Amino acid sequence: MPEIESLIKNLSPLMEESSEIFRELAIFFGPGAKIATHQGDLSKFLGRKRLYRILRFSGNSYKECVYQLVDEHPESMEALGMLRYYISPGKNIKWEDIESAEIALGKELTTNAYGWMPDAWTAFENADDAQGAGAHQLVALLAFDYGD
Repeated sequence: MPEIESLIKNLSPLMEESSEIFRELAIFFGPGAKIATHQGDLSKFLGRKRLYRILRFSGNSYKECVYQLVDEHPESMEALGMLRYYISPGKNIKWEDIESAEIALGKELTTNAYGWMPDAWTAFENADDAQGAGAHQLVALLAFDYGD
């Protein structure tokens, strides 16, 4: 079992390896990320009494994906933590486009009090141009508190 998958299992022993959240965490913290991820964010994300949700968006730009997240899923603003990654439509990442999307997300959130812990993002190159066929993609991993 690769190192990150072992760490996920150690931090959340009841999480099924076949679950969508397990797979997405392995991608986010695994190899291939163009911005190094901090494993301390994993332990924060996998806190006690958490429910998880994965949201996927595709559009003509990363910013369009961010607006879909904010407009179509206002409940995401209630999350305890959000990890997100962008997938380029091809093999070349345009960093200024991702930066613009992150700034747009920050501006949208100024109207809502939030304190995501963790709040992290990274990016991946689309190795298979057929998948997504030119679309910019955003995958958001959300952690919610399910109470007592």
